[in-house]
Amino acid sequence: MSEPRFWQSKTHPTGLLLTPLAWVYRGLEAVNRKLTQPQHPGKAVICVGNLTAGGAGKTPTVRWLAAQLAARNMRPAVLSRGYGGSEKGPLKVDTAAHNARQVGDEPLMLAKDLPVYIGADRMAGLRQAVQDGADVLIKDDGFQNPSLAHHFNLIVVDGATGLGNQRLLPAGPLRQPLDVALARLDALLVLGEATHDSVDFLMDAVEAFGKPVFQGVVGAAQTDGNKSGETVHGFCGIAKPEKFRASLEAQGYRLSGFKRFADHHNFTNAEAAQLLAADAPLITTEKDMARLHNAPANSPLAQLAATAQVLPVALSVDNETALVDAIEQAIQSGQANRLYKSY
Repeated sequence: MSEPRFWQSKTHPTGLLLTPLAWVYRGLEAVNRKLTQPQHPGKAVICVGNLTAGGAGKTPTVRWLAAQLAARNMRPAVLSRGYGGSEKGPLKVDTAAHNARQVGDEPLMLAKDLPVYIGADRMAGLRQAVQDGADVLIKDDGFQNPSLAHHFNLIVVDGATGLGNQRLLPAGPLRQPLDVALARLDALLVLGEATHDSVDFLMDAVEAFGKPVFQGVVGAAQTDGNKSGETVHGFCGIAKPEKFRASLEAQGYRLSGFKRFADHHNFTNAEAAQLLAADAPLITTEKDMARLHNAPANSPLAQLAATAQVLPVALSVDNETALVDAIEQAIQSGQANRLYKSY
């Protein structure tokens, strides 16, 4: 979803007007936690979540973590809700057969490199993944969902937007009271420079709970050529389009134009035709390209998919060995003692 501007303001009239609804949300969230009995998964589950609605960098973190675990001879698979897709699951994403309208853009993007299972019932997806040989499950999002217990909760926060105005939905971006979240998270990963005033407060609070804080950067992945100076026309439908624009500029691209769409936007043939008429080569994100995957043959959407470049991104984490060590130790302890993070 795209983040409303008032989520970044403590004095905006809209946020103040919505505060009573945030109180209702707080009550409903607490009741849900109290009444839901978490299922113990029997296999290691690592949740990559966030504290706020909107994009924080979970998807590149999931991909990075899967690579780290595979390098330690584990067999990771991803559990996703399949947001934006029509399929209810549980099912394994097949890039040859599925499109984003069926399984969601982020699962389809991750499935190029990883086994990904979608479904609202994460436990059912877990069982299928385990049957297929997975021995550790990475839960993409769902930190606030109490239905499945976790071995480790890695929480990702965007250093530039932080916790916004620190109000609960819908008055602000928080998905859960901060004290509840702090008691359950196991590590905090701050992506990008911590420029938002709430991030220093958050890092101090996490450390006060005795949990580690790590720093990471999501940037353009290594490519086979230097595109510096090339003129392109950018387009994207992601939660924070300005980040994609900044990444292009940081790579030295010159922008003849830049078109924003809503997060998870499903492009139409008319929109594809308009983009194809641009006066420069087109470039987009991996997530947007996933929504063009398996477009009808000979359609403008298929032509856009064949024509547009993609700017791939990758996560790098400072002191990554310490973070992965902590996750592996939590897995071993949880499996030995059935000590899973729950409500």
